[in-house]
Amino acid sequence: MNFFRINCIALFITVVGQYALLAQDSIPISLNDAVASALQKNTDIISAEYGVQSSEFALKEAKGNFLPKLMLAANYNRNIDRQVLFLPEAFGGGGGPAELGFANDYQSSLNLSVPIYANANFVNKRLAETRLDSQNEMTRGTRLLIANAVKKAYFNFLIAQEVVNTQQSRLANAEQTVTDIEKRLRQGTLTDYDLTSAKVQVATAKNSLLEARSNLVPFENMLKLLTGIDDGATLKLTEPIELIEEELVLDEDVSKIIQRNSRLKQLEIDVALNQEQVKMAKSPFYPTLDAIGNYNYVAQADDFRISEYDWINTSLVGLQLRFTIFNGTVTKNKVEQAKIGKKIAEEVKRHTTKEYRMQHKELLSKLEFSKQKVAVQKENMELTLEALVLVNKRYRFGVGTFLEVNDAELANTQARLGWLQAISDYKAAYYDYRLLIGEE
Repeated sequence: MNFFRINCIALFITVVGQYALLAQDSIPISLNDAVASALQKNTDIISAEYGVQSSEFALKEAKGNFLPKLMLAANYNRNIDRQVLFLPEAFGGGGGPAELGFANDYQSSLNLSVPIYANANFVNKRLAETRLDSQNEMTRGTRLLIANAVKKAYFNFLIAQEVVNTQQSRLANAEQTVTDIEKRLRQGTLTDYDLTSAKVQVATAKNSLLEARSNLVPFENMLKLLTGIDDGATLKLTEPIELIEEELVLDEDVSKIIQRNSRLKQLEIDVALNQEQVKMAKSPFYPTLDAIGNYNYVAQADDFRISEYDWINTSLVGLQLRFTIFNGTVTKNKVEQAKIGKKIAEEVKRHTTKEYRMQHKELLSKLEFSKQKVAVQKENMELTLEALVLVNKRYRFGVGTFLEVNDAELANTQARLGWLQAISDYKAAYYDYRLLIGEE
């Protein structure tokens, strides 16, 4: 008896554990949750944020050019053939070469350089700042693109699930009709033709259901990939399939595109970046001035008795001015290339602005059309459902025919699928509209 109780308890724990595991794997997720997960875990966004960090370090690197540079150097030379000096007889020489130095040469130096003025340093700093602005805007644009993709993937998966439910309902009704016809066939009120036709409708409904189910896995995988959710989890979408109030309110002010659209802001920064490139190309036209300092500690000898060496200290401070007089027109040609790059950036920005203005107008028209289509399809769905109820009543009372029921069932299914497609079209257009005006 005790052994039986122990087995029952063990079985109960196992079953409860399996159900708990399934409950953990089934993740209820709203649209906002999906977007938040993607913004936190999506690979493209993480990579873009790393790009921002890299640009921040590049800016610190550019600022480092304004700081002093202190370098320590040490070297040892073994003079195989020593340097010589030719002294004329007037200076006490015999006219031949006189060797200089010793076999072992030791040198150590400490060099200090402080930039006082360098046009390239200032331009390089502005370039790094502009690149950081560009990377920040690219990251914002990536977030907008991912949010857009997640919202579309979410509703694609949600509507695919509803299509499966619709086809399952259609199949259940078709199977119920077959059962009913079989009863009436035994009673002699219907024929074999009616039964065969009903079975054909069951087969058609099964095929439609299989096709609908085949779309679930790709849509679910796309949503998981975008949101960074574990591929072994089961998603339970909690959003209703409907148009909410805020999705019906549209701003027709096209100036918002210029102000908020991420791509246009990136192109605007590209123009500024190319302007800084022109200035960078011109920087060799300007002189550079540095304050320098040098401290040397040297010794020479023919032996290796280092402790007996005479170590000599030398030091200096000064200013170093450099100015390029002629470099073979290299700088001039670099400037012209940079100017062309700026013109290209301006032309791309102008064309893209025009394109987005037209796209804004097109999306507003598409949204208005889709909104009307949703309303028409909803009305059609309600009418076909009412017709289906009436036909079923007629059929139960023996007044209607199987073909009428089948036609009404098919019309209702098509109306619901049309309504789902209209919802999907509106949602996709609305999310593209939000992306265009630079809002998540």
